[in-house]
Parts: sequence; structure tokens; C-alpha cells
Amino acid sequence: MNENLSEQGASSSDSESEEQPMFCSQCGNVISDGFRFCPGCGKQVIPLKVSSDSPNLQERKRTVHGQDADYWYHRALTLTEKSQYLECLECLERVVGVDPEHKQALYALGHHHLHGQGTKEDRPTAASWFRKSAELGFAPAQDKLGVLYEHGIGVAKNATEAIKWYALAAQSGNRDAQYHLGVMYGTGSGVPTDFVKSSEWLLKAAKQGNVEAQATLGQLLSQGATGVPKDYQEAAIWLRKAADAGDTQAQVTLAELLMRGKGMQKNLEEAARYFSLAAEQGDPDGQQGLKFVNMLMGRWTVSEERMPGEEEWEFEIRKLVESTRFGYSPPDEDKDD
Repeated sequence: MNENLSEQGASSSDSESEEQPMFCSQCGNVISDGFRFCPGCGKQVIPLKVSSDSPNLQERKRTVHGQDADYWYHRALTLTEKSQYLECLECLERVVGVDPEHKQALYALGHHHLHGQGTKEDRPTAASWFRKSAELGFAPAQDKLGVLYEHGIGVAKNATEAIKWYALAAQSGNRDAQYHLGVMYGTGSGVPTDFVKSSEWLLKAAKQGNVEAQATLGQLLSQGATGVPKDYQEAAIWLRKAADAGDTQAQVTLAELLMRGKGMQKNLEEAARYFSLAAEQGDPDGQQGLKFVNMLMGRWTVSEERMPGEEEWEFEIRKLVESTRFGYSPPDEDKDD
């Protein structure tokens, strides 16, 4: 009888051992008892055990490799920050293998395939991953899928389909989708041109800090359009936000308003500063605007010294160009202002 109990105990012990494999918490490889270093990643680790009394099969799947889907997803984020894209991709594939409806992981896999991070660039595959996430209601994926349809990236170009996905994401409060939807209404792509709706969506995105929306809304208000009257003061508010965030077109437009005293007090010094900010980023309108406003302030100058490595003949040509290059023309004064 004791022998039978002993055999039963041994059998129970063997069964328990079989049901409780151990895994490396670093890379997920199986670790045998007594191992101090993982045979997979070589790191010293504390082995993790899978519970033998998991309530159901799904729970067992979620604890494959010793951790659940969220663990591997957050590990993937850490690897992305370190630009370890191949390892990150492997973690993401583990996530969706365990949890096929992990919206963030599906979206991230789309990015990896779109940009060739950890794998070769594959736009159709990227679109497929984005679609899976978008269909689960993940707003950033819906917006990205809209971008792919708008520009024909990995899918056939389809403005109507782009509008569909932009609208879903925009209604969920996604600021990028709100901006894209505002632009589509402004250009009449996939929908009839409607500047009122365009300004409404741009305003929603601008209030959430989307710099492109702030710049585009500022441009629209400074020029006016059907159903959207000119409003220089409001335009200046949004243009300044975008300009201070580094948007070159907003910097140029704001400088023009400052130079003309539209919506604010005329200020040539501040106009020169915003033209300069755009010029430093290589914007040609900013460069020409800076020369023009400097001329208005009596500071029209031509370079007096050669740049490092510049030949004498190159320097002479550059001076000639600078001396004749204020082809910049400020916007015409509005007759009705």
C-alpha cells in the first residue's frame, strides 16, 4: 500500500512537473531546473512558472512564455525606444499570438511593416494590420487607414473610403483624424467642398494641439472662404500657436500679418523674427520676407564674408544674388479692409 501511495505521489509529482514548465522572464525561453542562465538570451534570470490550476484554456494561452500579452506589449514599447526593432517585432507577434484582438499591438505591427522596422517594408501587409486594429475601433488605426486610402499606400486610392475611416476616428476625438477630415472638406476630396465643416473640424483638432490644424485654420481665417469670413484676430491666435511650434508656413503668414498690422498692431521687428524662424528652416518665402522687412527697416545688407569652404567666385555670385534677390512681394492690401 505504501508502495502504491509512493507511486501515486511520484505520478502526481511528475504530472505537476509536466504541468508547470518554467520560462525565462527576459526572453520567454523554457528553462530547466537548476539553470542560472537562460540558454536563449544568456542572461541570469529568475524562472517563472505557469500555474497548473489556470481556470481555463484561454488563461493558459495568455501565460505562454511566463507572461501575459500586456507584458510582451510593454516590453515591445521599451525595445522600440531603444530602436531594437527586430526584437520588438517578435514581442508584438507574441502578443497577437496570445491575444488576436490586442488593438495596440495590431496597430504597432502595421507601423513596423509600413516603415520596414525589423522586417522588410510591406505596405499591403501594413494596411492589413491597420485594418484589423481599425475594425476593433482603435482610433489611431482608423486614422492611419484613412491616410493609406487617401494616398493609395498599400491599398487602392479611394477618397470615399478615406473619409469613412477619418470620420470614425474624428468622432472618437482623434485630433489627427479631425485635421485630415477638415482638409478633405476644404479640398473637396471624397466629399463636396464645405469650408464651414472644414473650419469646424480644424477647430476641434486645433484645440487639441494639432499644429497642422492650427496653421491651416489660421490660413483659412486670414483668407476667408465661402461661409467662413475673414477674421484676422482669430487667425493670428492660431497662427502664433503653430508658428511657435515651428510650422514654417504659419511663421511666414503671421509675419505678413505683423508687417501689415492685420489683426494686431503693426510690428516690423516681430515680423522679422518670424520670417527669420522660417528662413532658418530653409523656407524660401521666409528668406525673401526677411530681406524685405529688413529693407523696410533700413537694414538691407549684403554678405561681407565668405562662408567656410566657399570659393571666391561662389562668394561673388552669392553677393550678386543677395543684392538683387528681394523678389518677395507682400500680399496685396485688401481693398475692403
